[in-house]
Amino acid sequence: MKVLRYIKNLLKRFWRWILGLFEKHQYLYVSHNQYNQEGEVVDVLEKKFEVRKFYKCTQKHMKFKTMDGHMVELRTATPMDYMTETM
Repeated sequence: MKVLRYIKNLLKRFWRWILGLFEKHQYLYVSHNQYNQEGEVVDVLEKKFEVRKFYKCTQKHMKFKTMDGHMVELRTATPMDYMTETM
């Protein structure tokens, strides 16, 4: 059983490597500020993702697939600051 799992994981990694040769990979840096009633910054959320493919990329809504194959969707009521960097 362990041998079959090992072979399966090896084939998955090989397939991702093959796909990686034809895809445009990017880093996505997202920061989102939360403000209090006086307009002062209360909390800053910063995240970094390795993106395989973008499906939607606006200031309030982002949907993309990470290098691990997970779908991520970010939605906010106020605009997020983001920056992309090509790998």
